[in-house]
Amino acid sequence: MLEIFIELTNQIFWEGYAQQLAKENPAGFQFEFNEFINSYNN
Repeated sequence: MLEIFIELTNQIFWEGYAQQLAKENPAGFQFEFNEFINSYNN
């Protein structure tokens, strides 16, 4: 799921968005990733 999340955010925002977010704001990255997972598990 992580790879899919990274691919999706690269397409929506810019290449490297997820990596930059994880580095600069780990809590924000985790929140966004959790939201992504929850939206596909319902």
